[in-house]
Amino acid sequence: MLLSIKTLRRVWRAVTLAAVLVAASGMLEIAGRPLFATLGEVALNWAAVRSEAERLRQKITWALCRAQVQTVA
Repeated sequence: MLLSIKTLRRVWRAVTLAAVLVAASGMLEIAGRPLFATLGEVALNWAAVRSEAERLRQKITWALCRAQVQTVA
């Protein structure tokens, strides 16, 4: 059975991801934190960072719009 390079990459990626999950789970278990709780915390932090970045982008856009209106007026 011959596998294409593309298929081998997918298999390698899946095996690597599984190994990382097993290793992370073991390390978190030693630290006393369940894996899914930690992943949930990471997801919430990521969402907060994205939300803050969007808020800053809107603030900058609003400031630029006000500056343009003041220069025109």
